[in-house]
Amino acid sequence: MFRSLLMALAALAAAAVVASAADPSLEVTLEPRRFGIEDAARLEIRVLEPSGTPAVDLGALTNLQVVGGPSTGTELSWINGSATRATTFTYMVQGVEVGAAAVGPVTVRIQGLELRSELIAAEIVPGSVVPQQPAGRRSVFPTDPFGDLMQRRQPTRSARVELRQVLDRDRVVLGQPVLARVVLDTTAGGIDGFEWVDAPSYPGWWAQRVEPPERIAGEVVEVDGIRYNRFVVARHVLVPLKTGSLAVPGVGARIGFRTGSLFAPQQVVERTSPELVVAVAPRPPAPVGYAGAVGDLRYTASLEPQRIAFGESAVLSIELKGSGNLPLVEAPALWPSSADCETYPPEEESSIAVDDRGIHGSRVWRMTLVPRNPGELELAPVELAVFDPAAGSYRKQALGPVRLVVDAPPATPTPVAEPETADPQARPQSAQTVTDAPERGTPQWLWVAGALAVGLLAGGVVTFLVARRRHVALPPRREGESPAERARQLQVALERWWLDARAKPRGEALEGEMQALRRELEAVRFAPGRADHSETVSDLEDRVRGLMRRA
Repeated sequence: MFRSLLMALAALAAAAVVASAADPSLEVTLEPRRFGIEDAARLEIRVLEPSGTPAVDLGALTNLQVVGGPSTGTELSWINGSATRATTFTYMVQGVEVGAAAVGPVTVRIQGLELRSELIAAEIVPGSVVPQQPAGRRSVFPTDPFGDLMQRRQPTRSARVELRQVLDRDRVVLGQPVLARVVLDTTAGGIDGFEWVDAPSYPGWWAQRVEPPERIAGEVVEVDGIRYNRFVVARHVLVPLKTGSLAVPGVGARIGFRTGSLFAPQQVVERTSPELVVAVAPRPPAPVGYAGAVGDLRYTASLEPQRIAFGESAVLSIELKGSGNLPLVEAPALWPSSADCETYPPEEESSIAVDDRGIHGSRVWRMTLVPRNPGELELAPVELAVFDPAAGSYRKQALGPVRLVVDAPPATPTPVAEPETADPQARPQSAQTVTDAPERGTPQWLWVAGALAVGLLAGGVVTFLVARRRHVALPPRREGESPAERARQLQVALERWWLDARAKPRGEALEGEMQALRRELEAVRFAPGRADHSETVSDLEDRVRGLMRRA
């Protein structure tokens, strides 16, 4: 009997599989077909017995636009022992203007099979035709939790939805940052969608978008005696680029929301914010040493290392740190300097953050110094300035003096010949050698002169090769050294070599090639993003070595 039961179940399963293998079909519904310009309708596309993943094409939407979806779902039902599967795609659509509207024909493609619906007509009327709740039994709750199930709806409360721009200040000085926020204030039960119609744009301003948080949380605010849930939808930090009355243009968005419970019909409205105006005052005449810094910013200077050997280089750094218009500040025009040092164009490193606190971080400029002479050098002080908006005046800062100790190279020892010692026993031997020389036919002085000449020649060749090798020596590669770092090492070596090479007879002829190599090395060092330039740096290294050998 148990075996018979198993066979019966197997037969039922086989029948269900056969039943589920019916041909796919398509159902398209639009509810309601008559709705207001402020309402949204539900467009549902139902594919029965799909044999794969359906691809939906809504076709032409006449006087309609999609404002939500698609949301997808899968159904599996058993009717009289037969299994039925269906996949649904749900869209929310809204009318563009009052008048006739239509959907489709809708086309669905499944593994080479094409299903096509009929045209669905609709009508868009003015205002909203969302059914109002009839008067009758009232619930003790603001929203009846069982109203949707029992068809007893409470009177619809009118929801307020407002789009506003909020500035942290409306009067600034030229260069002073402003935090601009676009906020959505609503009394509705929930926000279903948000789409820009006129996205934020700020002509006349330097603008940087603040990245939104992973999760947007609302806060309760009160405006004109009404309590709203406020959501921040966009944040920008702005810096004015000119004086006068500077406009912050209005923005516009299309917003979908529900007035009551989760099952209440969705409504879609468009809201705009008015244009705002910020008064931008000019700064007073700038002192010498001002590079455009505005805010709570400070300059500092440092030198590393503070003691070097003659022929080496040191790096002088100027750092600007704090909160203000950091990205718009130019490199310092004045540096602590000395006539006894060669200087090279500075390189920059930035670490800047833009968030709800504004613009803050630091910028560092570094300049390479190569002393011309040994000794203790003093880099003369300079005065830089920052405009402080809170005080309404410039704050000057003195950098320096900075001291650098350059050790002289060690003295080269002078070789001294040792005096010959008298050897009484050597004289007879020398005399014997001189006496014997004529017998061998070769004078000994000739052998001595020849050996001396060969020694001098070999020593000169070795000295020349060693000097030449030292002359073109480049710093060795360090493990993990990036192409930009290697380019900096090559540029420093090239510039040090040029200090001596330019005074040589061929220096003038090589200057053009030296300057070209220097520009190419700087291009690698300051390339945007510092991409991989390994092959370029290797080629430049060969060219630098070749140039040094030709000097």
